[in-house]
Amino acid sequence: MSDIICPTPNRRLFLSGAAGAALGGAALTTLSIPAHAKTPLVGAQVTRAYRRKLGKYEITVLSDGYVDLPHQIWANVSPEDADGYLKKAFQPEGSIRNGVNAYLINTGEKLILVDSGARDLFGPNLGLFPNNLADVGVSPEDIDKILITHVHPDHVGGLYTADGNVTIPNGEVFVDETDLNYWISSAEQSKSIDFSKPWFDVARAWKKAYDGRISTFKGEADLGDGISSFPLPGHTPGHTGFRVESEGEVLLIVGDVVISSTIQFANPEASNIWETNSDDSKKSRRTIMDVAARERTLVTATHLPFPSFGYVDRTADGGYRWVPEDWRYAS
Repeated sequence: MSDIICPTPNRRLFLSGAAGAALGGAALTTLSIPAHAKTPLVGAQVTRAYRRKLGKYEITVLSDGYVDLPHQIWANVSPEDADGYLKKAFQPEGSIRNGVNAYLINTGEKLILVDSGARDLFGPNLGLFPNNLADVGVSPEDIDKILITHVHPDHVGGLYTADGNVTIPNGEVFVDETDLNYWISSAEQSKSIDFSKPWFDVARAWKKAYDGRISTFKGEADLGDGISSFPLPGHTPGHTGFRVESEGEVLLIVGDVVISSTIQFANPEASNIWETNSDDSKKSRRTIMDVAARERTLVTATHLPFPSFGYVDRTADGGYRWVPEDWRYAS
């Protein structure tokens, strides 16, 4: 067996200390090694993009960052109960750290964007979308099509700048007609809760930026390229999911049917205060969770924890369980 190499004169001290520890000795002599220069803490994750193959397609999820949501966003869950869910899931209590995701679908022929993140509309920890595109080697000019799950600021905010210019100059936009009409309506804005009143202004600014390039659909529609829409009303009137299929593999992109994976899988009845119809929202949530669990279909959603791909499982108490997909080291 080769000798242990240590700088002299500490070699003997090291060996005698190790032998003493092995024999139950009381003393252990350690080497004195000078510290290197301090390295500052980074404070941010390096990985904000994740790729996954779906048949011949490549899906890239882009993290736009996060926002911390207070427990007061829940219409029918007390702060104490919310903390109970968080504690059970080994999450920090007091608020929910809520991620925001957008998606790029590369069909091999087209680049299709689903939602865009929030820009700076919900605070300083969001708005990574433009840099994310650059990081994954995508030019905004290369995006052919934009699909919108619903017209909330954290889904359309990244599509235009603060001065009203578009960020995706060539893509045709597809959005549910009911949702678009609702969010540009002054009458609906006047009836909205104060919390969401500014969101109507965002919707109008976004629509103005993309006028002439917006196509609408209703409910279930074939949007081409193996993608179809399906209605998930309640969160907003025209809240929409997208079914993506390639070579027999299926992905369901379900928008905001789940805001918190910690709370709403365990309690599908949990509603947030800005839902336009909480009964419809609960029904949509249970319906799509049932489908996903029964068919064992891959699912992703805007506010599921990054990288947000996974499966839904039923639990014995009538709820559901989110099962994140294992990280794929190659797409």
